[in-house]
Amino acid sequence: MENCAEKVINNILKQDKKITVKLLGDSITHGVGGTGFNQNGKPIVEGFARNKDGYCWAKQFKDYMEKTYNCEVLNNACTGTNIRFVINNFDRLVADTDDLVICTIGTNDRHHYEKDGPKPTREEWGSRFYNNILTLYEKFKAKNKEVIFMANIPASAQNEQDGECEGSVYWRLLHMDDINAIYKKASDVCGFPLVSMYDLFSDYCKQNEIEIDSLLDDGLHPNDNGYDVMFMLLKKELGL
Repeated sequence: MENCAEKVINNILKQDKKITVKLLGDSITHGVGGTGFNQNGKPIVEGFARNKDGYCWAKQFKDYMEKTYNCEVLNNACTGTNIRFVINNFDRLVADTDDLVICTIGTNDRHHYEKDGPKPTREEWGSRFYNNILTLYEKFKAKNKEVIFMANIPASAQNEQDGECEGSVYWRLLHMDDINAIYKKASDVCGFPLVSMYDLFSDYCKQNEIEIDSLLDDGLHPNDNGYDVMFMLLKKELGL
């Protein structure tokens, strides 16, 4: 794609001013699974605060970018949230001063809770997620914000199954490969830059004969080694 992620971030970093990069996402960007995860930083929105010192790809990215470039990185990822959360709280999560947003959302859009109504079809649920990506992208465009979307890493086979959380049954209507494919479709249609961390992470594990589960803390969230791999792959993909 012409408007690739590497081109976007490098053009922004060439500007003669201090750059602000905002990170959006769910628990994998917030840092769940990494050593020391704790929402003990500045508040984001009600119920969520920044994971100031926990080990994660976002913290490594922040430290690297702020050391290497005239740049500030702010992580507004919120654990357990989905794409509608980002849409509904957009003006509180994205500031006028943000020069670039890296948005990694969709992990929690795989499932539908029984308590929230009848079970949709896989096609209906996928179409809903696709349309939400388009809606979110339009919000970035309306605010004249450069955005790089990122499709998240694979999950374990067990995590991709139906399940129950706090007494509520949910159906796993989509899987992480579906989220990846839907982002690719939206990127092709809209032309926004996309980093497929799903593909990068999968390929890394295959090439190095590493079991994906060995890099996950609980079948979904990376452990410290998994976060190391994510940071390394993202840094390389962005040409940093």
